[in-house]
Amino acid sequence: MGRRSRPEGSEDAMSIVDRVRRRRLINRQNRAIDRAWMTAPTQSMRDEIALFAQRRVF
Repeated sequence: MGRRSRPEGSEDAMSIVDRVRRRRLINRQNRAIDRAWMTAPTQSMRDEIALFAQRRVF
């Protein structure tokens, strides 16, 4: 009546979905950092972008 039981292995499927979403987000962030680095007008701005990219938490 209330809740349907989950099929066997559904937790694994959710973790795969989460990993795919996380990987897509990381790729999107990497592309944004690359664009910012390529369009930075000065070397000091590129250095700051490089520092920011190193400090990201995955």
